[in-house]
Amino acid sequence: MKICKDIKFDCCHMLSGYEGKCANLHGHTYHGTVTINAPVDDTTRMVLDYNIIKEIVDEFDHAIVFSFHLRRNNAEEALHDWAMKNAMRYVNMPSWAPKSTAEDMSMAIAQWIKDKCDEMAQVTIKLSETDGSWAEVTI
Repeated sequence: MKICKDIKFDCCHMLSGYEGKCANLHGHTYHGTVTINAPVDDTTRMVLDYNIIKEIVDEFDHAIVFSFHLRRNNAEEALHDWAMKNAMRYVNMPSWAPKSTAEDMSMAIAQWIKDKCDEMAQVTIKLSETDGSWAEVTI
């Protein structure tokens, strides 16, 4: 069985180690689709509760997305310290998807959703940060 959910969230990030305007703190309205291909659970009669997908994606909404701590430059590290000190919403990217790029954010969201699914599940995320451009990953 295949289920799909459209997703949308607003967040900001900066790309440490990138030479260009995206090295500065900036934001996007991300949108995309989550697709899960997995067996229907005999008890719940669901592949996965759509609310679980929403909860994972909502972690990014109106948050600052930070690179994995070993990948941050001084400016991103100072912003992280400020966010923590002021109880701002933020997401720290994991070591296996270390940057706050659309590519790594797609991989992280896909893995965090897959962790909630049947072990046979295949999860695909298509995530756009600007019109006409997107990252897509299947795990």
